[in-house]
Amino acid sequence: MITTLELHVTSESATPRAVRRAFAEHFATVVTLDDLLLCVSEVLTNAVLHAGEPIVVVAGRNADHIRVEISDGSTAAPVRRSPEHTSPTGRGLHLLDSLTASWGVEVGLQGKTVWFEIAEGST
Repeated sequence: MITTLELHVTSESATPRAVRRAFAEHFATVVTLDDLLLCVSEVLTNAVLHAGEPIVVVAGRNADHIRVEISDGSTAAPVRRSPEHTSPTGRGLHLLDSLTASWGVEVGLQGKTVWFEIAEGST
C-alpha cells in the first residue's frame, strides 16, 4: 500500500467530521467517495467513543482499492450487534460487510487496527 494520507487525531466529538472533510478533499475523484466516507465515519466514531487514544488514520491506494486503517488504544475487537429496526446504532460492521471489498481487525498488545478496502472507481 502506498500511504497517501495519515492523520493522528484525538478522541473528540468533532474528530469524525474533520477526518471526513480531509478524506473528501483527498479522495474527491473517487466514484465510491460516499461509501468511503460512511465507512471511515463508522469505524472512526467507534474508536472515538469506545477505544481511546492514540488514534491514527492511514489511507492509501492498493491496486484498484483504497485501503483505510484506523488504529486506536483499545485491545477490544469490535462486536457485531443485531440492532432493533428503530435503533440508531449498531450497524457499523454490517455497513462494512455491505460496502467494502474486505475488512478485518488486527489486535496487538498496544491496541487494535480496523482496516477495510473499498473499490476506488475514479472519474
